[in-house]
Order: sequence, then structure tokens, then C-alpha cells
Amino acid sequence: MSEVKTTSFAAFASQLRAWRQQMGWTQVETGDKLGYSASLVSGVERMDKNPTADFAKRCDTVFGMPGTFETLHELVAREAYPAFFAPVVPFEREAVRIHGWELGAIPGLLQTEDYARSLIRVSRPMDSDTAVDRLVAARIERQAILTRDHPPMLWYVIDEGVLRHLTGGPAVMGAQLDRVIEAAGTPGIVIQVLPFTADHAGTDGPISIYEFAGAPAVCYTECYSGGRIVEGHAEAAELTTVMSMLRASALPPRESRELIRRIRSEIDEQ
Repeated sequence: MSEVKTTSFAAFASQLRAWRQQMGWTQVETGDKLGYSASLVSGVERMDKNPTADFAKRCDTVFGMPGTFETLHELVAREAYPAFFAPVVPFEREAVRIHGWELGAIPGLLQTEDYARSLIRVSRPMDSDTAVDRLVAARIERQAILTRDHPPMLWYVIDEGVLRHLTGGPAVMGAQLDRVIEAAGTPGIVIQVLPFTADHAGTDGPISIYEFAGAPAVCYTECYSGGRIVEGHAEAAELTTVMSMLRASALPPRESRELIRRIRSEIDEQ
């Protein structure tokens, strides 16, 4: 872990410990007041467990420090992502519609914890289990936007190969496909599958488009160990056209869901 990351996480942990001790509370008492377990309080203080956004918000309330812990949490959360992706996270929170093309993995907002851990572990073989757990927690926490009062609309096109690749093994992938099938039947979420048989315009890599209320859309493209935010009108329009072409080549939503179900059943037959 870098010095910056250690400093940000250490700042949150030390603030939590300092305010708890100033109040004269044990970790058990602090957990009770926050509505969390003492083991989580202990884990955050030891920097073994990531604080969630809700945990930080409750710390601000309980300790009477509005904005302090939430600001620290934002720094810790940002540093849990690669530098090229961290600026994208606020786009997810603010967008009213998110469009995506994925040809390497299930979209992060739809990943199960085990699937995310399998992806992260294999791509970071030198990281400790604790470091991997922090990355997994940060990725799963992004999904909180889907349970708020007004979640963004999601519209994904996913390559068939992503669905057939047994990431993490049959059990992990089976559960992940169950999650995708459930999402595909949820209002406000549209999922299309691009079949193996289709020619398509998305070979250059994944695309995300974030639409906002009262502001221009922002696009994001990614390649190996890098990503790029696209805000220029002309290039953003080109990426939007690519996304439209991918949708035209993909199966309709109902047929897509049926294909995902067939792929899921094939896993059980193995």
C-alpha cells in the first residue's frame, strides 16, 4: 500500500480511536451507538476493515463532527481504486442514466462479492488478503446507488463470452449469473447480450456513458491498466454512436435474459 493510502486510512482510524477514547467509550459501546459490531470498530481502528459510507456518516453524527468522517471516507474510498478510475466514481453517484458496454467482465455495479474477489485476486497476485478485501469492499460499496430512493437507470450490453467464462469457478459464476438475471428483471435496468455470432463495433474496449440532469454527458473508456474520461462533444458523440450500434447488434432484452438463463443452466449440468 502506498504512503498516501496508508496516511488516509490511518487518519480515519486515528480519528475514530481518538474520539472514542475522548468520549470514554469502549469499542463495544461505540459499536452499539453506531449500530455496528464492536469487531468492525476494532477492525477499522486496526485498519483491517474498510469503513463504509454509512459508518462514516454515523461517526459524524455520534461524535458531533459533521462532515469530518465522511470527508475522510471519501479519501479512503478514492484511494481504493486505481488513479485512472477514481474520478469516475462520483459520475456514478451523480448520473441519472448509466450506459455501458462490457467485453471483459460483469459490470462492477452488478458484481457479487465473490465474483469481484475472484477478479481482483487473479489480477493482483502479490497483494495481501487484507488489501484485496479492501478493494472488494470499495467495489461493492459503489452498488449503494442502486438502493437509494432514486437510483440511476442502467443499460448494459455484455459480451456473451463474459457470461460463459467461469470466473471463480462454477459456484461463483452461477451465483453471479443469478444476480444478472435478477437485475435484468428489475425496473430501471436493461441488459442486452451481444452473441458470439454478431459483428460489432466495440472491439476497442469497454465504454461507459454517464448522463446527468442538467449537465452534458461524460464518457469513459478503459484499456489495460489505464482509462480515459471523454468530455469533448465530438468524441463523446462518437462513443454514443458506438454504443447505439452495439445495442442494434445485441439481442433484445427478453432474448438476452433467456440466453443468460440457458448459460446458467449449463453450469449446473457440468
